[in-house]
Amino acid sequence: MLKEKILKYLDVQTKTIDLDHLGNQFTAGGIANKLKAKRNTVSLYLNQLVNEHKLIKIRTRPVHFIHRARFEKDNFKLKTSVYQSVAQIEKENDQKDLLKSFTQINPSLKESIERVRAAILYPNGGLPLLITGESGTGKSYLIGLIAKFCRMHKLIKKDAPFITVNCAQYADNPELLTSNLFGYKKGAFTGADEDHPGAFLEADGGILFLDEVHRLGPKGQEKLFTYLDSGLIYPVGETKKGKRVSVRLCFATTEDLETGFLTTFMRRIPVKITLPSLSQRSKEERLNLVYTLLNNEQKKIAKPLLVSDQVLDMLANYQPAGNIGDLKNAVKLTIAQANAEQKDKDNISLTAYNLPANVLIKSKRESYLTPAKAVKITNETAIDDLIARNFPEKKIFLHSLEQLLTIYEQNGSNLNKCESKLKQVVYQLFDTMLFEKDNSKQIPLLSYVINSVKRLFDQLKNAYQLKISGNAIYAISYYLFERQKIQWGTADVKNKPALQKLKKDVQRRYSDVYLYVTKLISLIKGNLDIELNEADYIFLTIYLNKLEIITKTGLGKAIVISHGYATAGSIVNVVNRLLGVHTLDAFDMPINVSTQQIANQIIDYSENNDITHGLIILVDMGSLKEIETLFPRQINAPILLMNNVSTLLALTVGESILKKRSFREISKLAKETSKLDIKLTYPEKHKQKAILTTCYSGIGTATHVARLLERCLPDNKKIKIIPYDYQALKDYHKVQVVKKMYDIIGIIGTENPEIDGLDFIYLEKILSDKGTAKLRNWLGLVFTGKEIDTISNNLVKNFSLEQTINMVTILDVPKVIENITICIQELERRFSLSLSNQKKFTLYVHVSYLIERLIRKEGNNINLEFEKEFTKRHMNDLDKIKAAFSVISDNYNVKIPTSELIYVDQIIFNSTEKA
Repeated sequence: MLKEKILKYLDVQTKTIDLDHLGNQFTAGGIANKLKAKRNTVSLYLNQLVNEHKLIKIRTRPVHFIHRARFEKDNFKLKTSVYQSVAQIEKENDQKDLLKSFTQINPSLKESIERVRAAILYPNGGLPLLITGESGTGKSYLIGLIAKFCRMHKLIKKDAPFITVNCAQYADNPELLTSNLFGYKKGAFTGADEDHPGAFLEADGGILFLDEVHRLGPKGQEKLFTYLDSGLIYPVGETKKGKRVSVRLCFATTEDLETGFLTTFMRRIPVKITLPSLSQRSKEERLNLVYTLLNNEQKKIAKPLLVSDQVLDMLANYQPAGNIGDLKNAVKLTIAQANAEQKDKDNISLTAYNLPANVLIKSKRESYLTPAKAVKITNETAIDDLIARNFPEKKIFLHSLEQLLTIYEQNGSNLNKCESKLKQVVYQLFDTMLFEKDNSKQIPLLSYVINSVKRLFDQLKNAYQLKISGNAIYAISYYLFERQKIQWGTADVKNKPALQKLKKDVQRRYSDVYLYVTKLISLIKGNLDIELNEADYIFLTIYLNKLEIITKTGLGKAIVISHGYATAGSIVNVVNRLLGVHTLDAFDMPINVSTQQIANQIIDYSENNDITHGLIILVDMGSLKEIETLFPRQINAPILLMNNVSTLLALTVGESILKKRSFREISKLAKETSKLDIKLTYPEKHKQKAILTTCYSGIGTATHVARLLERCLPDNKKIKIIPYDYQALKDYHKVQVVKKMYDIIGIIGTENPEIDGLDFIYLEKILSDKGTAKLRNWLGLVFTGKEIDTISNNLVKNFSLEQTINMVTILDVPKVIENITICIQELERRFSLSLSNQKKFTLYVHVSYLIERLIRKEGNNINLEFEKEFTKRHMNDLDKIKAAFSVISDNYNVKIPTSELIYVDQIIFNSTEKA
């Protein structure tokens, strides 16, 4: 049929289309001549195909027609079927960055694709690139995408060659592979009757893709060295004169990089990435791939597809050995089966009955992230629209925001009236991000976000003198990890005026926290490339206020300025390490720097740091004293200037800042410190008094208890609180070491290590009459009666069960206590025993911290041989504990490792077995 011939003809022509030079082959007259048909008939069919969205019509003179599906596959998505000019088409190319579009479908590859982009854009022809991964993971597809990216960004010419060589085809003949790659000279070997250019010369000016490159033997790899080092190739039979070619090299392999390649070859390939298998990708990402494949196939059959949610779910959970290749075949077979049964219908419905047997058998169903309803895919459906359905995070964020605005307006836009309700909405949002999302398949990216947030908080902490809880790092990291998956702005918000007003009210209500959230968001944008909006200001401000992570220290700032290389830096580094906190900053100045330049640096420092409590400037030479006169107007804070800086003087200043001494006191101490005193002294034996904290379940909880105790002590902290591992305290030699270092006056913990000569208080009994009396006796050795009363009051405030758990975890405390209570009840029922209050308290603290560590993906240090032996002898007990802990694993979406079950067993039965 002529209509089908026209469509096929334009499909072929569109493969090599150049929009800047549309030829006669795309006009009605040219097509009629080629197909030997009447022009009016061809014109009639062309317009019909345009109406059917199979062709694109460009109203130039003459009018041109191009194949829509072929153009979109090779170039970019089009919004309509009729255009007034070629320029109008080119304006629609909002997806020139094909690699960014690729990461929308494959978010787990975001970091890898950024490395690919860097390799492509590297000057002078880019960098060699090696892609590894199982068969069918999309290596060849990505290389093809790279070729399109290079053409669209004019890194290579539009007609530049793209040559693919599958090295596996030459597995039994490596010499033939080498000659086909590099070419050969006439007479180089038997049968070489004429010169042969080879793949390198054929790819000159373009891209050469070597698939299954591990099949290239050592000699072939060595020949590649020459090209990678010099840009020259030597055909077989040519030893003197090399040929210079310019080729972008891409390699792919399914083999292990450690075994199939020469080390010298691998060193010459700077960019290596791995494409994960389907089983290693998240459910969302697999669903993105299903959407893409369905969308592509729909364009081929040109009939709307109605895809049931069950089909989507089963295809997304299908994990075949052939990865994306097999998934693509499964999609084709599903559509083919449905099309055959419904060939007379306008729409094709895909149901589970159309799925191939392999999908039904091998689909690993999951209970989360299942699409809510069927999806319709038509000629006008864009892949972005389909992917948007796959981001429940956006719905979660928007739903939480709508709740906030509704509550806010229902209370007359009065924040004071609805503050507690707004907090509940925000806390629930963060709980969802932390505990209800399955991020196990994306740990590298999550770790990257966590490490980045740690660095950003360090910047804030040092610049603005804040006390920032470690829990905040994980809370914000998980929030940002989920947030970076979606793009949404105020356009998605129904009630913009309410949003703006609520933001202003939150800014006024939590002004201090809001200030630092503003700084944090600025750092996030610059370092993590995540765009946040007004709603994020509200969410982050309310949540960070809840964690009480931003507490002003009220300390002044101090800087050391010295001439020479690293002089100031060395002094500051020593002082900060001795004090255990970042107190001073350093400015190392060249000898020839001007006084004005130094003053400018100080002014810049004052603008980016909080100096409201004053600035102390320590300089190395008297000539720098004049800098004070250069910035009196720019710095609106008291300034204390000292010369002849030394490590001792800097230490005195740093210690004084921490103790919040006035500038007059600091000046007096500095003068005394600067005096040259000569005195012969003999050392006296004096050990600092200390209290040890310990926990049966490990050093982590003991550390948190130590911090809790430290919060109860006055600022002078005459007693040192030291966390110590319980098992270490059972070791006689380790106990002797700590006794030599400190004067131990007692131990507080969840289990008594029973050390001769050392008194012990159970953590849960610290507020009992007997426990309080014993602790007061300990404290009486160093503190006054008034100080002891203050400490006792602080203990009552800080050492409730709820406060203890709140200290060790970022979990919702009432919720975690409820869940652990159910867990303890199950343990008592399954083991037919009644646990003491002491053991219950230990379990409450240990299990809350256990959940925290599992969510953060942190392990413990239990010996593997001990774990194996213990499991073998106590399997029945561990199974009971695991069953009792189902409430924990279900509610927090975590898996309890055997090592953690062993810890719980030891707590219950006072086991003293050691690895």
